Amino acid sequence: MQGNKSVIRLKSGGPPLEVNTTQKTTNSKNGVFSVEKFITYSVGKRLLSLNITQTGYAGRVKIVSFDLSEQSGKGGSANLNLRFVKNDRYGILCNTKTKFAGSYDSFKENYLVPPLADTELVCYFCRGTGSGGCFTLEKMRGKQNYVAVERVKATHAFVIDDELNFNVKIKIMNVRDTGLSVEVEGPMKLTMDYTKQCISRIRGKMESEMEANALSLFRNGVCQVPDKVVDQIEGDEGQYESDH
Repeated sequence: MQGNKSVIRLKSGGPPLEVNTTQKTTNSKNGVFSVEKFITYSVGKRLLSLNITQTGYAGRVKIVSFDLSEQSGKGGSANLNLRFVKNDRYGILCNTKTKFAGSYDSFKENYLVPPLADTELVCYFCRGTGSGGCFTLEKMRGKQNYVAVERVKATHAFVIDDELNFNVKIKIMNVRDTGLSVEVEGPMKLTMDYTKQCISRIRGKMESEMEANALSLFRNGVCQVPDKVVDQIEGDEGQYESDH
C-alpha cells in the first residue's frame, strides 16, 4: 500500500488543510483487478473522506465507485455514493445515492436540457456548525452519438467558512481501449464568491435554455393555429363586447 501526506495553508491564523492519500491494488488469478484510492481532507475537527475504487478485467476498467463522506465532528454526517459502469451502447451508466444523518440538511436540483450536459446539483449544510458543501455532477454526451455519455465531471466544494472553500474535481472518460479512465484534480483553494458564481452560471445557463425552448414552442403553436380559428376567437370577443 502506497501513501503520502501534504499540508495546505488556507488562511492566516486558521487551521491548515491536511491531505492524506493511500492506494492499494489487488489482482486475482482470473484476471479481475481492483485499484482503491483513499483520500482524506481534514480541517480542524472536520473530515472529508473520498474513496475511489476501480474494478476491471484484463487491464480494462469496467466499474468505478465513489464514496464521499463528511463528518461534522458533532455526530452528524453527509454521505454521497456514485457508481459508474461502462456500457457498449450508452457509454457511462451512473447511479447516485445520498444519505444525511444528524444535523445535516440538503437540497438537490436536476437539469436535463439537451444539448447541454445533464447536471445534478446537491448542496448540504450542518445546522450545528454552519459548515457544508456543494456537489455538482455533469454528464456530457457525444456529438456524433448523443445517446452515449462519453465524459462525467464531478466537482465537490468543501466549504471552510464564509470566505473560503476548496474544490476537488473528478473526471471520468470512456476510453475505447482502456475502459473507464479516472482523474482526480485538487484540492484547489477558492473564494466563496467565485464558487457561488460558478453555481449561478450553471443554473442560469439551464434556466435560459429552458425558457428559450418554452418560448419557441409557444410561438410555433400560435403560428400553427388555423386562420378560421383565429377569426372565430376574434368574433367571439367582438360579440362579448357588444353584449356588455
